[in-house]
Amino acid sequence: MGTGGLVLLILLALLVWFWQNTLRAREIALRTARDVCQKQQLQLLDGTVTLHRVALRRSQRGRVSLQRTFQFAYSLHGDDRQTGFIITLGGLVEQVGL
Repeated sequence: MGTGGLVLLILLALLVWFWQNTLRAREIALRTARDVCQKQQLQLLDGTVTLHRVALRRSQRGRVSLQRTFQFAYSLHGDDRQTGFIITLGGLVEQVGL
């Protein structure tokens, strides 16, 4: 295998890792959105979260991690659509906003 093939293989592995890692973070954000909406007696509209932003940031331990911002729609009465957000850093929820 030549150098070009090795670089392509490494890029493919990084892409698969990023995809899997984003899916895990999305599941954490979705679970958090459901919990927050239930506790606040809100309706989670569409039953999903969407990835809005990805950035590199240092964790409290000084380690560089991916910070992801997910958005979700919620409603108090079903006719007033509002947008909330969840920020994850690595595998932890960092902030929730309604």
